[in-house]
Amino acid sequence: MAGACWALAILAGTAILFREEYTPAAPAMVGAVFPGGSEVRLARTEPMLVVFSHPLCPCTRVTMQELKELRAEMPDRFSMTVVFTVAKGLPGEWRQGDLWRTVTALPGVRVMEDAGGAEARRFGVTCSGHCLVYAPDGRLLFSGGITGSRGHAGENPGLTELRDVLATGDADNRRTPTFGCSLL
Repeated sequence: MAGACWALAILAGTAILFREEYTPAAPAMVGAVFPGGSEVRLARTEPMLVVFSHPLCPCTRVTMQELKELRAEMPDRFSMTVVFTVAKGLPGEWRQGDLWRTVTALPGVRVMEDAGGAEARRFGVTCSGHCLVYAPDGRLLFSGGITGSRGHAGENPGLTELRDVLATGDADNRRTPTFGCSLL
């Protein structure tokens, strides 16, 4: 009896972990065009990738690794800005930690701090790891995540869609689920 209870507890715990790992964030309320009044500057000559990140989100580490590889594949195909959303008043070492240093080491990437989440709200993003691609005219081309679950690398629909949008400039306004920590 004790063994059966132990096995049931292990199965229940595993089910809870899998549910968390494979449940995406609520869909973002991203508009169809680049928002006005943003500190993020729209690129005028190539697609613009804007990535929102929480500075300590372990799930977003994989997103950044995927973006590093994508940048190496397509070095001149897109501009990229990473926006780190942080609560006001947090110490600098917390805000600009490991993930910040990883991102700033990527070639040609603009990094911004979004104290209090004003930019995240302006863009309608609520989850770390959320990627947006805008055409030079401001049309949204892609919105979503590029991992198949929380913290898992490898091919998945989001990464495939992002790669295709950046390669073709296709304007289907593609959306994929995002897996990551809450930004706000």
